[in-house]
Amino acid sequence: MTMPNFLIIGAAKGGTTTLHNVLAQHPDVYMCPVKESGFFWAYGEDVRLQGIGAERLRNRLIDDLNRYQKLFDGVTNQIAIGEASVRYLSTANTPEVIHEFIPGARLIASLRQPADRAFSAFYHNLRDGIEPCSDFSEAIAQDQNGLRDHWVVCQYLNVGFYYQFLKRYFDIFDRNQIHVSLFDDLKEKPYELISSLYKFLDVDDTFRPDLSHRHNVTGIIRNPLLRAAWARSSKLRATIRPLLKDRVRHNIFEWVIRFQDKPLFSPELRLELTDYYREDINRLQDLLDRDLSHWLEPIQQL
Repeated sequence: MTMPNFLIIGAAKGGTTTLHNVLAQHPDVYMCPVKESGFFWAYGEDVRLQGIGAERLRNRLIDDLNRYQKLFDGVTNQIAIGEASVRYLSTANTPEVIHEFIPGARLIASLRQPADRAFSAFYHNLRDGIEPCSDFSEAIAQDQNGLRDHWVVCQYLNVGFYYQFLKRYFDIFDRNQIHVSLFDDLKEKPYELISSLYKFLDVDDTFRPDLSHRHNVTGIIRNPLLRAAWARSSKLRATIRPLLKDRVRHNIFEWVIRFQDKPLFSPELRLELTDYYREDINRLQDLLDRDLSHWLEPIQQL
């Protein structure tokens, strides 16, 4: 039975959906058709999906090895075989489980300024009808006060401590098995980033993918009727999602995001959240040997 030889491990709202779809275009790459199967964080665990939005995961979560391996039945002669689940980055036991099954795995992480990541995740969940608060600061206050500790969705703060998450991987895997990029790279120099990923996976790095499609873009749906219809169809979309082909799902989503406005992030709240992550960011730049000072600047980077 086939297992992947590389994984996109996160972070959420860091461009992982775009990376998944871009890598899938390469003829030498096979991407698991189910994004967020979550096998390596769910395997061997008594997973209890609690909180608003948990049904989003139930239809995709796979904790059985045979079922997981069947996701790769479509592999033919591809060199790189991949899967993507953003919770792999932040779940404590996942690095050990990955190492147990595929010790030679190559791991791809794409990180986003953590305050911006939280803000984008909030509006993503609000748009999709699974965030109970209409105000970001209120949701953050609930998160800080522990009211969402048992939720599997709509936690925004803890998943932004990238240093401690990546350190677990760096302690177990060789550094040459881990490729870390920034969301900024994907926005500012996408072809250079994608080429580096192709090299990392030992496939033809001269292949030019189509980057014209937007994936998982966050915003506020402008039309109130469309906004309400999209939010109230959360359970229905979670149910039918596995039944739709990728292209159909992308077309529906791209039609919806044509009518979105970008939300504005309060500079004061952004600075407050950035300070919340400051120590972790400083430690992260030492771990990665990369300057992250722009993440600490009091400006919006959405």
